[in-house]
Amino acid sequence: MSKIELILVRHGETDWNAAKIFRGHEDVRLNATGIAQADAAADALKDRVFEAVYSSPLKRAYVTAKRIALPHEIEVREYEAFVDINYGTWQGLKESTVKEKNPAGYDRWTNSPGSMKFPGGDSMKKAWKRINTGLREVLFLHGVGTVVIVSHRIPLKMMTTYLLGRKFEKFMDVAHDPCAISIFEVENVRNFRPVALNDSSHLRRLNLPRVDDF
Repeated sequence: MSKIELILVRHGETDWNAAKIFRGHEDVRLNATGIAQADAAADALKDRVFEAVYSSPLKRAYVTAKRIALPHEIEVREYEAFVDINYGTWQGLKESTVKEKNPAGYDRWTNSPGSMKFPGGDSMKKAWKRINTGLREVLFLHGVGTVVIVSHRIPLKMMTTYLLGRKFEKFMDVAHDPCAISIFEVENVRNFRPVALNDSSHLRRLNLPRVDDF
């Protein structure tokens, strides 16, 4: 029986997270808090033996992944499937601005996210397929060992929803905070058992204020 320990980590905080600005494909860097969060996640995972570390190619995820991989002297593998969703014309705008200028679109994103197609950006149905196809490819590639994936808020919500066997439309019900860790035990690439979900206990020593899910 093949068994994988799958570890999902969201990238650390950026200034755009703090200001509630839609990020998407904009290549925003970690801020000082985000770097501290990444180092705390690295410390929490330092005693494991990694088979592989995968990351979205965007800097905020890749730098987080590099800091997590550093104690293990392992190279981070960039994987396009795990890039953030494309918010289209919403990228670079504050949530409050979108809510004011596009109330119908914001309402749809809030109340029916599965049906959302961002103007000039991603369809959530296509994003789900891209992200979870990539997840399955990684699991098939590695039969055993500990595999780490560092990605973004919505991709991680979608992966977790898939792994928990929940309906696609419910992906926004899943929480995954910056540099929080979720762990799944994967048997034979098709049986998934959650071990930890959105665990941020390693971040407590940073004494950070509680932030919104954004």
